[in-house]
Amino acid sequence: MCNPTLIVAGASAVLQYQVATAQQKAIQDQQKRQNEIAFKSLENKRTVKTTQLITKTKSRLEKIGEAEKLARKKRSIFKVNRENFNGKSYDFLLANYYDTEGTFRNRVLGNVERSKFAYLYNTMPALDLNYQRQATMVSPVTRGYNAISSGLSFASTYYDYKAKQNRYQTDVDPYDYGTSESLYYDGWED
Repeated sequence: MCNPTLIVAGASAVLQYQVATAQQKAIQDQQKRQNEIAFKSLENKRTVKTTQLITKTKSRLEKIGEAEKLARKKRSIFKVNRENFNGKSYDFLLANYYDTEGTFRNRVLGNVERSKFAYLYNTMPALDLNYQRQATMVSPVTRGYNAISSGLSFASTYYDYKAKQNRYQTDVDPYDYGTSESLYYDGWED
Protein backbone atom coordinates (compact mmCIF):
# COMPACT_ATOMS: atom_id res chain seq x y z
CA MET A 1 0.00 0.00 0.00
CA CYS A 2 1.33 3.41 -0.96
CA ASN A 3 1.65 6.09 1.63
CA PRO A 4 -0.42 9.30 1.15
CA THR A 5 2.58 11.42 2.12
CA LEU A 6 4.55 10.05 -0.82
CA ILE A 7 1.59 10.50 -3.18
CA VAL A 8 1.31 14.16 -2.16
CA ALA A 9 5.09 14.60 -2.48
CA GLY A 10 5.02 13.09 -5.99
CA ALA A 11 2.10 15.27 -7.05
CA SER A 12 3.85 18.29 -5.57
CA ALA A 13 7.02 17.48 -7.52
CA VAL A 14 5.03 17.17 -10.78
CA LEU A 15 3.28 20.48 -10.13
CA GLN A 16 6.61 22.12 -9.25
CA TYR A 17 8.02 20.93 -12.58
CA GLN A 18 5.00 22.21 -14.51
CA VAL A 19 4.99 25.59 -12.76
CA ALA A 20 8.74 26.09 -13.22
CA THR A 21 8.50 25.19 -16.92
CA ALA A 22 5.49 27.49 -17.45
CA GLN A 23 7.26 30.29 -15.60
CA GLN A 24 10.38 29.93 -17.76
CA LYS A 25 8.22 29.84 -20.90
CA ALA A 26 6.45 33.06 -19.82
CA ILE A 27 9.81 34.75 -19.18
CA GLN A 28 11.06 33.61 -22.58
CA ASP A 29 7.92 34.96 -24.30
CA GLN A 30 8.29 38.28 -22.48
CA GLN A 31 11.94 38.55 -23.58
CA LYS A 32 10.95 37.82 -27.19
CA ARG A 33 8.25 40.53 -27.04
CA GLN A 34 10.78 42.97 -25.58
CA ASN A 35 13.18 42.23 -28.44
CA GLU A 36 10.40 42.69 -31.02
CA ILE A 37 9.48 46.06 -29.48
CA ALA A 38 13.13 47.13 -29.45
CA PHE A 39 13.57 46.09 -33.10
CA LYS A 40 10.43 47.96 -34.20
CA SER A 41 11.68 51.02 -32.33
CA LEU A 42 15.06 50.70 -34.07
CA GLU A 43 13.41 50.44 -37.50
CA ASN A 44 11.18 53.46 -36.80
CA LYS A 45 14.11 55.57 -35.61
CA ARG A 46 16.21 54.56 -38.62
CA THR A 47 13.36 55.52 -40.95
CA VAL A 48 12.91 58.90 -39.25
CA LYS A 49 16.63 59.69 -39.27
CA THR A 50 17.01 58.60 -42.91
CA THR A 51 14.03 60.72 -43.94
CA GLN A 52 15.48 63.71 -42.08
CA LEU A 53 18.84 63.27 -43.82
CA ILE A 54 17.20 62.98 -47.26
CA THR A 55 15.01 66.04 -46.65
CA LYS A 56 17.93 68.12 -45.39
CA THR A 57 20.14 67.05 -48.31
CA LYS A 58 17.43 67.83 -50.88
CA SER A 59 16.84 71.29 -49.42
CA ARG A 60 20.58 72.04 -49.47
CA LEU A 61 20.93 70.86 -53.06
CA GLU A 62 17.91 72.97 -54.03
CA LYS A 63 19.68 75.98 -52.49
CA ILE A 64 22.71 75.26 -54.67
CA GLY A 65 20.48 74.97 -57.76
CA GLU A 66 18.74 78.27 -57.02
CA ALA A 67 22.09 79.95 -56.36
CA GLU A 68 23.46 78.66 -59.68
CA LYS A 69 20.44 79.96 -61.58
CA LEU A 70 20.82 83.35 -59.92
CA ALA A 71 24.58 83.32 -60.59
CA ARG A 72 24.09 82.57 -64.29
CA LYS A 73 21.64 85.41 -64.57
CA LYS A 74 23.97 87.84 -62.79
CA ARG A 75 26.98 86.71 -64.86
CA SER A 76 25.12 87.23 -68.09
CA ILE A 77 24.09 90.75 -66.99
CA PHE A 78 27.63 91.46 -65.83
CA LYS A 79 29.14 90.25 -69.13
CA VAL A 80 26.73 92.42 -71.12
CA ASN A 81 27.57 95.54 -69.07
CA ARG A 82 31.31 95.08 -69.29
CA GLU A 83 31.94 98.29 -71.24
CA ASN A 84 32.68 100.22 -68.01
CA PHE A 85 35.55 97.88 -67.03
CA ASN A 86 38.93 97.26 -68.63
CA GLY A 87 40.58 93.83 -68.91
CA LYS A 88 42.28 93.45 -65.55
CA SER A 89 39.51 94.85 -63.38
CA TYR A 90 36.92 92.82 -65.29
CA ASP A 91 38.92 89.61 -64.81
CA PHE A 92 39.47 90.42 -61.12
CA LEU A 93 35.76 91.05 -60.49
CA LEU A 94 34.77 87.92 -62.38
CA ALA A 95 37.35 85.81 -60.49
CA ASN A 96 36.13 87.25 -57.20
CA TYR A 97 32.55 86.43 -58.17
CA TYR A 98 33.45 82.83 -59.12
CA ASP A 99 35.39 82.48 -55.88
CA THR A 100 32.38 83.64 -53.85
CA GLU A 101 30.08 81.31 -55.77
CA GLY A 102 32.47 78.38 -55.35
CA THR A 103 32.86 79.06 -51.65
CA PHE A 104 29.08 79.02 -51.18
CA ARG A 105 28.76 75.81 -53.20
CA ASN A 106 31.59 74.09 -51.31
CA ARG A 107 30.16 75.18 -47.96
CA VAL A 108 26.76 73.70 -48.81
CA LEU A 109 28.30 70.48 -50.19
CA GLY A 110 30.51 70.29 -47.09
CA ASN A 111 27.40 70.55 -44.93
CA VAL A 112 25.84 67.71 -46.92
CA GLU A 113 28.99 65.62 -46.48
CA ARG A 114 29.14 66.35 -42.74
CA SER A 115 25.49 65.38 -42.35
CA LYS A 116 26.15 62.12 -44.17
CA PHE A 117 29.24 61.45 -42.05
CA ALA A 118 27.34 62.21 -38.83
CA TYR A 119 24.52 59.93 -39.97
CA LEU A 120 26.82 57.01 -40.80
CA TYR A 121 29.31 57.27 -37.95
CA ASN A 122 27.30 58.87 -35.12
CA THR A 123 23.57 58.36 -35.61
CA MET A 124 23.55 54.76 -36.86
CA PRO A 125 25.91 53.41 -34.14
CA ALA A 126 23.92 55.32 -31.50
CA LEU A 127 20.72 53.70 -32.75
CA ASP A 128 22.36 50.27 -32.70
CA LEU A 129 23.61 50.82 -29.15
CA ASN A 130 20.14 51.94 -28.11
CA TYR A 131 18.70 48.74 -29.61
CA GLN A 132 21.27 46.61 -27.78
CA ARG A 133 20.40 48.40 -24.55
CA GLN A 134 16.68 47.76 -25.02
CA ALA A 135 16.95 44.17 -26.27
CA THR A 136 17.45 41.28 -23.88
CA MET A 137 18.97 37.85 -24.12
CA VAL A 138 16.31 35.19 -24.64
CA SER A 139 16.77 32.53 -22.00
CA PRO A 140 15.86 28.95 -22.94
CA VAL A 141 13.32 26.80 -21.15
CA THR A 142 15.40 24.26 -19.21
CA ARG A 143 13.13 21.29 -18.75
CA GLY A 144 16.00 19.04 -17.65
CA TYR A 145 16.94 21.31 -14.76
CA ASN A 146 13.29 21.62 -13.78
CA ALA A 147 12.92 17.81 -13.78
CA ILE A 148 16.08 17.40 -11.68
CA SER A 149 14.91 20.06 -9.23
CA SER A 150 11.48 18.55 -8.75
CA GLY A 151 13.02 15.05 -8.56
CA LEU A 152 15.38 16.21 -5.83
CA SER A 153 12.44 17.77 -4.02
CA PHE A 154 10.59 14.46 -4.14
CA ALA A 155 13.70 12.56 -3.05
CA SER A 156 14.15 14.92 -0.12
CA THR A 157 10.55 14.41 0.96
CA TYR A 158 10.85 10.63 0.53
CA TYR A 159 14.04 10.31 2.57
CA ASP A 160 12.65 12.60 5.27
CA TYR A 161 9.63 10.33 5.43
CA LYS A 162 11.80 7.21 5.65
CA ALA A 163 14.01 8.82 8.32
CA LYS A 164 10.94 9.59 10.43
CA GLN A 165 9.71 6.02 10.00
CA ASN A 166 13.03 4.68 11.19
CA ARG A 167 13.21 7.12 14.08
CA TYR A 168 9.74 6.27 15.39
CA GLN A 169 9.93 2.65 14.25
CA THR A 170 6.74 2.87 12.26
CA ASP A 171 8.11 1.02 9.25
CA VAL A 172 7.16 -2.46 10.49
CA ASP A 173 5.24 -4.35 7.84
CA PRO A 174 2.30 -6.20 9.48
CA TYR A 175 2.24 -8.75 6.64
CA ASP A 176 5.87 -9.75 6.95
CA TYR A 177 5.70 -13.50 7.63
CA GLY A 178 8.78 -15.44 8.51
CA THR A 179 11.00 -13.04 10.41
CA SER A 180 11.56 -12.91 14.14
CA GLU A 181 10.25 -9.35 14.38
CA SER A 182 6.94 -10.30 12.86
CA LEU A 183 3.81 -10.11 14.97
CA TYR A 184 2.74 -13.56 13.83
CA TYR A 185 5.99 -15.41 14.40
CA ASP A 186 5.43 -18.67 16.21
CA GLY A 187 9.09 -19.52 16.81
CA TRP A 188 9.49 -22.17 14.16
CA GLU A 189 11.98 -21.59 11.44
CA ASP A 190 12.43 -23.79 8.43
